[in-house]
Amino acid sequence: MMLGHQIDFRARGLPRALYTPVGAGLCLAVLILSLSPAAEPFLARLMIFYGATTLAYAMMPYVRRGDIPLVAAWVILFAELAPCFTGQLISPVKVAADGLGVLMAAAPVYVARLRQVQQGDTRPAGRRAGEPD
Repeated sequence: MMLGHQIDFRARGLPRALYTPVGAGLCLAVLILSLSPAAEPFLARLMIFYGATTLAYAMMPYVRRGDIPLVAAWVILFAELAPCFTGQLISPVKVAADGLGVLMAAAPVYVARLRQVQQGDTRPAGRRAGEPD
């Protein structure tokens, strides 16, 4: 029995200085993967975007929860516009797979926040008011 054992709930992830380069690398890797022939099936695309979004949330715990899906939306846009330069049309099926993958990864984050708000765990409106300019 472990009486007195404390559990460390602090977020583990990358140092904040690495968020931008690692995030950019992750976006580039997803873009390259999504343009490869391996990403043609619906499930493959869905899993690429689900995995990348989940990985981004896990590696960068201090990024605002809305920023990751926002960047993922830009990656989806680039992944769909890139084939247009070779004369291909935008595929609604691929866009749906990409968007669903991001949605599946981001939805639990928003559901968790909704539960916190319902339980009364809210911050005051001016939480940064005390910080120096």
